[in-house]
Amino acid sequence: MLLLLHAVWTGLLFATARVSATATETVVGVAGGDVTLPCRCRAAQQVGVEVCWGRGEPSIFSCHNAVISGTGNHVTYRRSKRYSMSSSSSLYIFSSRPADAGFYHCRVHLPGLFNDQVSIVHLLIIRRPPTLISQHPTDEDEENSGAGHTTKSDVMVPTGSDVTDSNNPDVVVALVQSQVQQENSLHIFIGNTLRFSFFIFIPLLVSAWFYRVWRSNLRFPTNTRPDQPEDEDDDSV
Repeated sequence: MLLLLHAVWTGLLFATARVSATATETVVGVAGGDVTLPCRCRAAQQVGVEVCWGRGEPSIFSCHNAVISGTGNHVTYRRSKRYSMSSSSSLYIFSSRPADAGFYHCRVHLPGLFNDQVSIVHLLIIRRPPTLISQHPTDEDEENSGAGHTTKSDVMVPTGSDVTDSNNPDVVVALVQSQVQQENSLHIFIGNTLRFSFFIFIPLLVSAWFYRVWRSNLRFPTNTRPDQPEDEDDDSV
């Protein structure tokens, strides 16, 4: 019994640590555009396997907060028409929104216990970059340019819903990926530590309880001596 409990708890610990240790990939999309989230599971390329995409952290046995699932080109569940899945099990999000940002996980269901493969993707949605418009100079601007005034042709007017200081998206993506990787490493370390403490403490507690019950069953009653006769006759003939 104790060996069975230990095997079950060890299996749960191994499966949870396996999901938590999955590498996280960062994808940056622009609001209003289409986004592709790749599924890095090797088994996703196999024919006939069931694949599902969910939001948030993956659970042990299924997709948490599933958005789409299917087998090959056959979709069995779709939360919204904005979600689609390719033949390579990648997730397509059409007309992305800021609310779509967050963690997604791709899960490939395989036969057997704790054999599923999981890959995690962190989606970041940024606003559409501003567009710079150059205005042509007028006659008045040309007259004032001789006096050292700034003409409208020298001014680049940014337009759009957001203005950033950096025009290089690679720098923004690199900074975001560095910050996300640091946060993920800390979360994985804390999560694994708590799970390890929990799965070690519970089996020890159950083992101590079984040992205590076993010892109590072997203990003789204290009010009875083996050499004492059970019945004594008080009356003599």
